[in-house]
Amino acid sequence: MKNKYAGKLLLWATLLTLSPLVRAQEARSFTLKEAVDYGVKNNLNVLNSQVDIESARARIQEIKAAGLPQVNLSANLSRTIRVQPFFSPPGTTLGPPDPNAPVTGEETVFALGGVNYTSNAVGSVSQLIFSSSYLIGLKAAKAYTELASKNLNASKVTVAENVTKAYYNVLVNEERINLLGVNVSRLDSLLRDTRAMNEQGLVEKLDVQRLEVQSNNLKTEKQNVERLQELALVLLKFQMGYPLDQSVSLSEKLAKLDFSEAYVNEISRPFNYANRIEYSTLETQHVLQSLDVQNIQKSYLPQVSFSGNYGYFNGRQSLDRFITRAWFPAGSAGFNVNVPIFDGFARRYKLAQSRNTLLKADNGLKLLAQSIDLQLSQSQIQLRNYWYTLQEQQKNLDLANEILRVTRIKYREGVGSNIEVINAETSFREAQTNYYTALYNALVAKVDLDKAAGRLFNEGMKE
Repeated sequence: MKNKYAGKLLLWATLLTLSPLVRAQEARSFTLKEAVDYGVKNNLNVLNSQVDIESARARIQEIKAAGLPQVNLSANLSRTIRVQPFFSPPGTTLGPPDPNAPVTGEETVFALGGVNYTSNAVGSVSQLIFSSSYLIGLKAAKAYTELASKNLNASKVTVAENVTKAYYNVLVNEERINLLGVNVSRLDSLLRDTRAMNEQGLVEKLDVQRLEVQSNNLKTEKQNVERLQELALVLLKFQMGYPLDQSVSLSEKLAKLDFSEAYVNEISRPFNYANRIEYSTLETQHVLQSLDVQNIQKSYLPQVSFSGNYGYFNGRQSLDRFITRAWFPAGSAGFNVNVPIFDGFARRYKLAQSRNTLLKADNGLKLLAQSIDLQLSQSQIQLRNYWYTLQEQQKNLDLANEILRVTRIKYREGVGSNIEVINAETSFREAQTNYYTALYNALVAKVDLDKAAGRLFNEGMKE
């Protein structure tokens, strides 16, 4: 009796101990939208882009800080080791000549003396009043922050594209594995029937061996696809920024692709290129380059600032007298105006370089607009082609399935050959492979069209 209760207690203790581990091993399930949302929040490229935004905000504050009062405090204490000599023309009497001074001709060297210790404590303040570079820098800082934000959006679009394609790849492989499993079961059933017929002397041993080879090849193909599925899941987790050592599953199934000419033709012409994050980013870079040209053009304007300082000074023969004797104050305040006059034409050549860079930015916008037009046309044509290919592969799959059904019936009734069944099985599997390849290509083409039209972010990444 005691052993019985002890065994139950041990069982419950084991279950309680393992239950957290079991829960930890449970695969987290994602829909496509959930996978994309997870990716745009956890992918390391997106996180780095978010860090760039924080850096841009800090850069703005740094530029603004240049327009605030600059306050400094300095202190100094020095020990005079030897007083610097003073050189005087002949006939000047400033003090006794220095007996240790070398002979220098007609000049006289005097030792004027000095205190052993000197010290000062000075506070200074400066305030920028006008600077064209500062004002333009504030505009550039705002544009720089906008650029960082657009780079973040570009990272999200890339993540959404990669996660979507990886998700579809897993779904297609999952369907292929399921169908291969059905094919294996069907072929094993046929193999069992053929073996039974061989034992009864109705078919030759060669027929059985042919089916065995076919069965082995089919099982090997299924194992290969299963391994590819493992790799596809790892790729999906990588694109999502999901821990690679944790399990993940897909809660969606591969649905039939919906296609319509209206979906392709709804892309308006002329196209609004600003819908593409790449074009919008290049526009912001163009603004920054324009500000650089303005900054160089206005660099001839004067810079005005205010500065002032106030401090206390002292000089004594011993350190203790710094405490017992008074310190002497001194200070000054004034305005500073810096007017550039001539710099050896450096500004002219610097401006020429900046204008050339701006011209290249203009050409870059035009080239990107042409590239977007090309991408749109290619994506539309590819989606149409893959869609029609998918339709034909669907017909071929249905036809191969019907041929296989009829061939197996003929074989069972003794009016068909084993070779015909094997060929029909091979054709059916080939049709399945072609169909799912065409389906994946069509799904990818749809993603490419959405990206080319600037719709991928709006559809897949709303938070």
